[in-house]
Amino acid sequence: MISIVDFNFIIPFLIIAVSSLFIIILELIFKKSQNVVFYFSVFSVIIAIIAVFFKLNVEQIIFTEFLRLNNASNVFTVLVLLSVLLTLLSSKSYIKKFDINFSEFYSIIMFSAVGMLTMIYANDLLIIFLGLETMSICFYILAGFLRKRPKSNESAMKYFLLGAFMTGFLLYGISLIYGVTGFTNISKIFQNVQNFESPIFIVGLGLIMIGFFFKIGIFPFQMWIPDVYEGAPTIVSGLLSTSGKIAALGTIAPIIISQPSFTKYQFIFSVLALLTMLFGNVIAIAQINLKRLLAFSSIASAGYIMVGLAAVNEFSLKGIEFYLVSYIFMQLGSFIIVSMIESFNTEKRDFSMVNISDYKGLAKRNPYIASVFTIFLLSLAGIPPFAGFWGKYYLFYAAVKSNLIWLSVLAIIFSLVSVYYYLRVIVYMWFMDNEENISNSTQQPLQFFFGNKLSLTIALIGTLLFGIFPQIFLNLLNIK
Repeated sequence: MISIVDFNFIIPFLIIAVSSLFIIILELIFKKSQNVVFYFSVFSVIIAIIAVFFKLNVEQIIFTEFLRLNNASNVFTVLVLLSVLLTLLSSKSYIKKFDINFSEFYSIIMFSAVGMLTMIYANDLLIIFLGLETMSICFYILAGFLRKRPKSNESAMKYFLLGAFMTGFLLYGISLIYGVTGFTNISKIFQNVQNFESPIFIVGLGLIMIGFFFKIGIFPFQMWIPDVYEGAPTIVSGLLSTSGKIAALGTIAPIIISQPSFTKYQFIFSVLALLTMLFGNVIAIAQINLKRLLAFSSIASAGYIMVGLAAVNEFSLKGIEFYLVSYIFMQLGSFIIVSMIESFNTEKRDFSMVNISDYKGLAKRNPYIASVFTIFLLSLAGIPPFAGFWGKYYLFYAAVKSNLIWLSVLAIIFSLVSVYYYLRVIVYMWFMDNEENISNSTQQPLQFFFGNKLSLTIALIGTLLFGIFPQIFLNLLNIK
């Protein structure tokens, strides 16, 4: 039986779900509902984040064992909502600039958040599937939101076709696990360690992992990322690269880390981490398009996260959670800056101002933006004293504790490789001048909007604060 008390435990989820539905009503009431929907969406997400802090240190299985609430689910909920909040704040000016200022944009983002939170709270494979598909459908639409741009349509189609294909893997894996165990309930499935002795169970588990590795961007399921991120609206690319990964990790990471049986697959996870870091960092060196560079950087980051996941110990979850919060600030912050600088080429019906060469002399035109972008890039590279350094430190420390020293050493080497392509952008901004087309838009002052200012300020404060005082995040959410 579902108790009324159960609803008290999922107040943050209910706030987002009810708000998503109420947005549709607002669109009907107001003729020009864009501003109303924008402020209502931002307000709803802030209230939901605050509500999470009243549910810390609660361990409950609710709704007839379909949902689970614990500290890990609370942390990942905050991370997803933080990513959504920064995206919403910076999207208002972006969608106006590209003439896609429709209320549906905010509505779809909110519905994607409903799907992500469903995945994180799920204690049943079927609930996970429902959440994953809700999130994915919203992402397919958002990726193709620039309907007049061919690359955006191509991006959405590629994402849809590959995503639907991977959904087949997930469903087939769920059916195999149900056939072996007779359950779809996660607690009951992993309660019996003998299930890991069944080859069919292992195959089913592997198929489910393939579905989630696709969302995270683990090699060899990462090929969609560069094309989709390049073609999608830039602010959407930032959302895909952060909240999409977080929701997938928030679903599988607590399960893997809490089950000692997964330690026997450490080598497989380690090899996947190694290949993902290798592919992401090496291919990123050759990129001239900044969106593609950040896409390959995102793949490399998935490899670093996989290092922590391969450790399968008590330090893994803490490392993943800290890296993800720093990743939100530095990765999403970078995409926000790119979205501010880029423009639309009406003749070619394509984006302009997205190549690295377009950032030559940015420090002279706008020292503040260049400085903030530099901090984000250095944090992505893992340079102290920024949050990205501690994120990688905790992940590599977890691997060392599991005697995966060789993997930690290789991860550090690949992290050093990433310094090259991040520094190249920094050098272009600070030490080179754009002598071509002096009179074009590249030399015009950047326009600042309140949403951009606020989102960049939050991202900058987070990158610096958690870099200088990393323990604040751990204490704030009672991460032990």
